[in-house]
Parts: sequence; C-alpha cells; structure tokens
Amino acid sequence: MSRKFIATILAGALAVTGLTAAPARADGNDVAKALAGIAAVAIIAKALDDDRKDKARRHAPARAHSVRPDRHRGHVAPRPLPHRVARKQLPGHCMVRVQTRHGVQNAFGQNCLQRSSRHATRLPRACAMPTRGRGHNRTFYDAGCLRSYGYSMSRR
Repeated sequence: MSRKFIATILAGALAVTGLTAAPARADGNDVAKALAGIAAVAIIAKALDDDRKDKARRHAPARAHSVRPDRHRGHVAPRPLPHRVARKQLPGHCMVRVQTRHGVQNAFGQNCLQRSSRHATRLPRACAMPTRGRGHNRTFYDAGCLRSYGYSMSRR
C-alpha cells in the first residue's frame, strides 16, 4: 500500500483517540492499551510495506546479462562483450615485433590468431604481410592497419 494510505489511517486513529479521550488519569491499564494499539498499527504498516516491495520485485524486468561470480572469493567476472565488439578484439599475446624492409613493426601472427581467435579468418587482406625467413613462409597482420579497420587488442 502507499504511504498516503498509511498516513491517512494513522491520522484517523490519532483523531479518534483524541476525541474519545477522558480527562487525564494515569492508569497503567490505559497505557498498556495505548502501547498495544500503536504496536498493532506499526505491524500492519510494516506488513503492507513488505507486500508492496514483494510485488515490485515480482514485476521487475529480468536483466539480460547477470554478473557471474567467479571461483575466487569476492571476485566478480565481467559481462561478456557484445558480438559486434568481441569479433574486433584481437588477443594481446599474439602481438609480436617483426623486422620488415620498412623497419620494425608491430604485427599479429596469423598462426597465433587462428589458434586463439575464432574470427581470425575474417581479417582484412590489405593488412596481411607475407614474410619469408629461415625457410618459413609466414603471414603477419600489421597492427596499425588492423587498428584503422576498427580492430583493437585485448589484454589477454
């Protein structure tokens, strides 16, 4: 119930007791009756307030993603990234420094990305840097070029 309703009931109860009050006499029986009445009003008000909170809790919309507790005490795992953002996140442990004819550049190794990220097959071909060295043909993706396409490095 609302606060206005409870306030109205309480004001009415106080007005009725004021009208029917006899001249002041200090009888222990009357004091006990008054305390019992006040306690009854307080109990009813508390029950109505609890009922209102329960109804609000039942009709509250469910959350899309809940926060999941991790195994460690007190640690809360973060919510997963939306799919449109997660596919543009590249694992940080795949970044290496590559010596090219233009100097040393930051790049992501194709093999590491394929092992670590399921979106590695969709990387832009314009950023690919094929290299040859020591009998290996490897492909790296230029970090600056990937950044210009909207990719970023995650901290993992």
